Amino acid sequence: GTGVDPAKLGYDAGTRKYDRNRIEVLRLLLSGLCDPLFSPADEYNPLASRWMAVAVAADAPNGICLFHSLLNTVLSYDPNGLGVPYGGAFASDAHVRLVELSAQVLCVLLDCGLPGNPEPVENEAGEPIVEFDDASRGGFNVFRTLLARIRTAKELTFIYKGFVRLLKNVYESKNTYLPNSVGKLECFQELLVLFWKLLEENPLFTQHILTQCDVNEIVVPICFLMYQSRRDPAQIGLVHICTFVLLKLSGERSFGVNLNKAFNTRLPCDLPLFNGSHSDLISITLHKLIVNGAYKLVPLYSCFITIICNISPYWRKMSLVAAVKLVNLFELFSSPKFLYSGENAHRHIALLLEVFNNVVQYQFTGNQHLVYAIIRRKDSFGRLASLTLPKAISQCNRVYGDQNTVQYDADEDARQHKLEHKDIVSTTKVDESGNPVNRRKKAQFRKGRFQDDADDNDSESDAESRASASIDSGGSSVAGDHFVPTEEWLGDLKASLPLETVTRLLQHLVPVVDEMCTRKDGVVDEVEILEVLKDVTMVGLLPVPHAIVIRKYQPNQYTSLWFTAFLWGVIFLRNQSPIPLFNGDAIELFQVSVAQQDDD
Repeated sequence: GTGVDPAKLGYDAGTRKYDRNRIEVLRLLLSGLCDPLFSPADEYNPLASRWMAVAVAADAPNGICLFHSLLNTVLSYDPNGLGVPYGGAFASDAHVRLVELSAQVLCVLLDCGLPGNPEPVENEAGEPIVEFDDASRGGFNVFRTLLARIRTAKELTFIYKGFVRLLKNVYESKNTYLPNSVGKLECFQELLVLFWKLLEENPLFTQHILTQCDVNEIVVPICFLMYQSRRDPAQIGLVHICTFVLLKLSGERSFGVNLNKAFNTRLPCDLPLFNGSHSDLISITLHKLIVNGAYKLVPLYSCFITIICNISPYWRKMSLVAAVKLVNLFELFSSPKFLYSGENAHRHIALLLEVFNNVVQYQFTGNQHLVYAIIRRKDSFGRLASLTLPKAISQCNRVYGDQNTVQYDADEDARQHKLEHKDIVSTTKVDESGNPVNRRKKAQFRKGRFQDDADDNDSESDAESRASASIDSGGSSVAGDHFVPTEEWLGDLKASLPLETVTRLLQHLVPVVDEMCTRKDGVVDEVEILEVLKDVTMVGLLPVPHAIVIRKYQPNQYTSLWFTAFLWGVIFLRNQSPIPLFNGDAIELFQVSVAQQDDD
């Protein structure tokens, strides 16, 4: 079974003297199951491979044993070795390679066929079996069935602790005083795919890690990987899979509640210092990906903000750094450069306003940092609330002029992404009880008159310039007439932006802060303002709290195809040295390009 102690099996099960033999057997399995590599992406059929069908059939020889053996080999490995500096040096390179290949083979075996039935079936003796009707249908995969039927708390805890131990290595190996004192594991991408498979296939696993384990332990390495890979075009796939995992988890209420645990881990990167929770960590990381990430991450912007939106109703105490960055994002996406980049470019603003509304309506106490950040940027909200068609046309012309060629078009980018990636990510709106939300509520708002306030400088004052540089650096031009605001567009904009809550908040609190500044001749410390905001109550002044809406990840065939291509891309690259396992010239699932290196 899963998590069995080798010492209890009655023989030398923990020996590593056969590691090299096992490696060759796993390489042989990979070469025999590589059909997907040689199938064009638009023609790929996960049920077409006869090799795969035999390998994952219900009567596959030693299939159950192979499944548990591969899973135990991967998740029982400890990259820290003996727990002392350079303890990993006592582990042979062969065993590390065995762990990597075991993860790859297990991911491949779980990637074909149809999802398994998580409901266990037992015979008269109480032994687990597979029903004949399930085993005989086309696309049956015994490995996916076994994965879906892992049920005991002991096994689920062993699996989760294994993932945490291995994924924490991505930053622990760099966070040492002695150089190279902790060995670095390179198969973190395969581990993330395997973790994703468990989230998708086994409903009890997701429930277990959210209720019985500390899910923050897996959030930290995921955020670290995203942060470190944001500028590397070769790691775009890694950022995608990390985003999928966070999006999947953020659809669960328990996840948002657990994120309130204080974040105290020291990460070996230039992450801004903050005093807050894991919700702050996610928010600051995703902000950095938007304002300082690669151009190819633009299609993920909606996913980034959706993750923040899903966790916002449960965010008890937002740090000042996270609050400023979120409001800066609002300023960035409401700026004319972004707002008029396409007909649907305001969708990011609607999500950010929903974040603010969730925090203000459900977690007002303890979130004075966000309230203060909104007050400081009140003009941005006022301009949007009082926007008229002449103003919109004037701002659009001022930014884009009469150009017929623009650097970034949100609508065109969305269309191109849809054609190329076939809607990889799709979400559905549900309430806290999991019921679908189909009715579209039009947001009502009041035009408020806001007084000007000094534009204070902060550590992220250049967010817009950096984000603009990130987008412009793509060098992608879209030919044709640029979007021009219309009356219909303006009506849709105002109907889709829930500004009423923030407007009422500003109408009540801006005079309070202004009066305080006047009373002290304009010399007021931020701490004093925060103390005043901390004691303010908004009961009876805000609109009736809206229903909490959670956007859950919805799988589709294109998601499965993307994971297949990503998995085999990783396997191909990891098995090309010292002796190539696959012929790159014959691969059709994705394009293989060789980068030329300078001799000097």
